[in-house]
Amino acid sequence: MSEGDIVGIGDKIGELKQKAEQLARQHPDKVDQAVDRIERYADEKTGGKHTEQIDKGADQLKRHFDEQGQPPQ
Repeated sequence: MSEGDIVGIGDKIGELKQKAEQLARQHPDKVDQAVDRIERYADEKTGGKHTEQIDKGADQLKRHFDEQGQPPQ
């Protein structure tokens, strides 16, 4: 892989990030639903052993979306 390939990948990641932020601003209800689903999935996969930490992370993520109108950077 050449340096140019790496730069190209970085550019593509930046474009995808911008698109994700735009979609999140346009559909905040979908973001909340997705965070809820991820939260439940993570809790199930850890057998409820880390519920408090998972809840805290999900709450912080939702709060950030509410305050900023965009995902964390």
